[in-house]
Amino acid sequence: MSKCRFFWLINFLWVSIIGTLLHFAFEWSEKNSFVGLFSPVNESIWEHMKLLFFPATVLSLLLYPFFRREYPAFLTCCSFAILSAMVLQTSIYYIYSGIIGRDISVVNIMLFYLCAALDSCILCALLKKLSKEGSLWGLAIFCGISICFFYFTKNPPNLGVFYDPLENISSCIANFYHTIFI
Repeated sequence: MSKCRFFWLINFLWVSIIGTLLHFAFEWSEKNSFVGLFSPVNESIWEHMKLLFFPATVLSLLLYPFFRREYPAFLTCCSFAILSAMVLQTSIYYIYSGIIGRDISVVNIMLFYLCAALDSCILCALLKKLSKEGSLWGLAIFCGISICFFYFTKNPPNLGVFYDPLENISSCIANFYHTIFI
């Protein structure tokens, strides 16, 4: 098995398994705020991008010492692949849910696994093309995105990607109740 195929398999399995576990980690930790920095604290699209980003980033950083000589641009390739997979995941979600008018949990789960596989495919393709160019831009990108996740988990702006459908349903029901009965 070639190195790229082996890495594809390891990356896909790691992101799939750890991302799936992260989906439940916040609840399992009894809503620990530190755990919430790395796992979804609500059902917004923004929070669910953590499921792909953090497992893939951790694996990239763990494997960097082993791949950096053969692939000097390893971290940059990893960061671009992860970013591409996150953008694809978000775009496909909004396209399909916009067309049918709602989202479907099973489709969302399949979309996560599809994007975990796409992350691996994009990474392998980039490593083949950029293996001779070195850069630590990837580390800067990982740090920047992590800081964004940490900040916006605590301070989500009023934008659609941060919208928690479950929270807004609850507030709509509460507002309806107060309007009718109080």
